Amino acid sequence: MKVGITGTPGTGKTTVSEGLNREVIDLKEFALKQELGEQQELFNIDMEKVRDFLPEDYWIEGHLTHKLNLDYCIVLRTRPEELEKRLEARGYSQRKIRENVEAEAMDLILSEACQKDFKVYEIDTTAKSPQQVVNEVIEAVNKKKERSGIVDWTDFLGL
Repeated sequence: MKVGITGTPGTGKTTVSEGLNREVIDLKEFALKQELGEQQELFNIDMEKVRDFLPEDYWIEGHLTHKLNLDYCIVLRTRPEELEKRLEARGYSQRKIRENVEAEAMDLILSEACQKDFKVYEIDTTAKSPQQVVNEVIEAVNKKKERSGIVDWTDFLGL
């Protein structure tokens, strides 16, 4: 099975992936190793070529994994105010913080994932420990649960 763990930067993809008792491919590291991406202002990945180099079955994490041909996609979400704090702590520029926080508030990655032909399961990580999220990911994948639209952060956008 091809499983992706995606979400806006800062939602917990890497932390959750590290807590799973299995190998999870880091999309950016994979692209670097295979020479399928390059650092410009942003790190650009050739997703078409990535598809050709992936094994038949895999778990993969990264904010672009929902653009792959998956069987199942976990979308991690975090309340915009909390996400802003996490990105500031990582030293992101104010412009990148604003872009990512707005993308999260507008459900950008979730809506892109839901347009694809695979099962999607959304998890709000805001008030959960990493282990709680890991447990939820495992249960969701094992039971092939589907869920989207559980959060509404339009209040952040002032709508």
